[in-house]
Amino acid sequence: MNAEIWELGEAIRAARMRKGLTQEALAELLDITPIHLKNMESSRRKPSVPLLFQMMEILDFSVDALVFPERGGGVIHTHGLSEAEAEAVGRLVDVLRRERGGA
Repeated sequence: MNAEIWELGEAIRAARMRKGLTQEALAELLDITPIHLKNMESSRRKPSVPLLFQMMEILDFSVDALVFPERGGGVIHTHGLSEAEAEAVGRLVDVLRRERGGA
């Protein structure tokens, strides 16, 4: 099994548990079956991109830490910011990471 897929399933499960949701409750919020969610958490299935984005919003997690583990897993939420503001925050984070030797 691909390590990245396994890590994604584990991240989904951990985020769901942090939110105190059962598989049934999260599946209902996502409008999928509990079996579908169980298969994603156990890495037998991959979520579609739209479903992944929906999970990220409901569970308040980012796949950034999975895709870019060298970044340290920090998450900055930009919900409510304009596109220009979100880009400015992103540039600021990049500068800070470079200054600290993180990128």
